[in-house]
Amino acid sequence: MALTVVIGPPAAGKSTWCRERARPEDVIIDFDLLANALAAPRDGASKHDHPPAVKALAKVARQAAIDKSLTLTDCDVYLIHSTPSDALLAKYRRAGAEIVVVDPGYDVVMARAKEQRPWWMQPVVKKWYEQQGRLPADVAPKRALTQKEKGLGHEHRKNRARMLKAHADGTLCWWCGEPMYREPSRNFDGMPLHADHSHARANGGVKADRFLHDLCNKQRGDGSRDDTPARPTYVAPAPIGNAMDW
Repeated sequence: MALTVVIGPPAAGKSTWCRERARPEDVIIDFDLLANALAAPRDGASKHDHPPAVKALAKVARQAAIDKSLTLTDCDVYLIHSTPSDALLAKYRRAGAEIVVVDPGYDVVMARAKEQRPWWMQPVVKKWYEQQGRLPADVAPKRALTQKEKGLGHEHRKNRARMLKAHADGTLCWWCGEPMYREPSRNFDGMPLHADHSHARANGGVKADRFLHDLCNKQRGDGSRDDTPARPTYVAPAPIGNAMDW
């Protein structure tokens, strides 16, 4: 058996690379293929965006497939693993794996991610290139703005304190539909409420006039997706370890 571990950013073409080389008797271990096999039919849904329960089951199935593949002798195995840790890479190498990086370049991958993948894949792509030291200079991270420069300085904090004093516990978050509380531990994410701008700061908003949960504020981003809030039911995201679950 030959084991090939294929790494690279999302939308790099890892699955295609494997399909072009695998023989009918060979094995391809691909998280998305496993997740799609476990998921109920979803017309029009992305094949790269999976419900939490499907992700959890696919991760277990994928690990079982990896463990079993190391005992096979009558076929070659292609394992797609976007960002394995150093410890996992060492384990794969001890098993005799060849490590292949599929990377057609940042511009190509980002264009594919924008066209073919869920919106949240774009920062994942950027993070992959940052971690690999391959991020082009013209898209390298810029100096982070100070809280004052972002309009979140002293006046913002004073305004938030006034808003919090007047806040009615149990008021529903406009983004996720879950209740909001002054006491952070009572909020579903365990975090303090964020003073939010109904007129997004990116569009010229200057004064906060409502609250959001901490996690909802992160999901809202710059306000460009305000027409698609998470209401009415909040769904907790998968824990973040590496940039991707798989």
